[in-house]
Amino acid sequence: MTSCTGCNATLGWKKYNFQKQWRIHGYFCKDCMEKIGQDFDDHGKITLPKRKCDSCHQEFFFFTTTWHNKQRHRCCHVCKDLDFTDSTSEAALLPPVPSRVPVMMAVFASFGIMLMIGGFAYVMLVAPQQDSSILHVIIGSSMSGAGFMLARKMVKVRNMILGKTPQLTTEELR
Repeated sequence: MTSCTGCNATLGWKKYNFQKQWRIHGYFCKDCMEKIGQDFDDHGKITLPKRKCDSCHQEFFFFTTTWHNKQRHRCCHVCKDLDFTDSTSEAALLPPVPSRVPVMMAVFASFGIMLMIGGFAYVMLVAPQQDSSILHVIIGSSMSGAGFMLARKMVKVRNMILGKTPQLTTEELR
């Protein structure tokens, strides 16, 4: 999903970008597009300064000011809800661990288990009764293998979400 170049807000289907001759790169939300366009019309170039977000250290035009412990923090649209108690630790940037597994993940894991059982039953019951049994064995085996891979991946992702495993990389997840 694309985010606004001006304030880091998540953009949906409606994205705005300037005409190429203006040489202003990126996608913008409607508010940022109007502000930057007005600044460009007034001065002939962009005079708004790009500053770094106090949390993610990326450069944006517009920030939201938050106060924590009587200190002002300029944050982008995504980082405005973060806790600044200990900004040097990685735990301050991670979302809280959910108390239970998401429903869609459980649905996909159960579909994988049903696919495994269905493939096994297909190999044992249907394949011996057919003339070209090797083809049916391959189909049933593929169903079982795909179900096993889907169930295994969902269990790995579940453990990662619940924080039961040490840091998994995306390569280990595949």
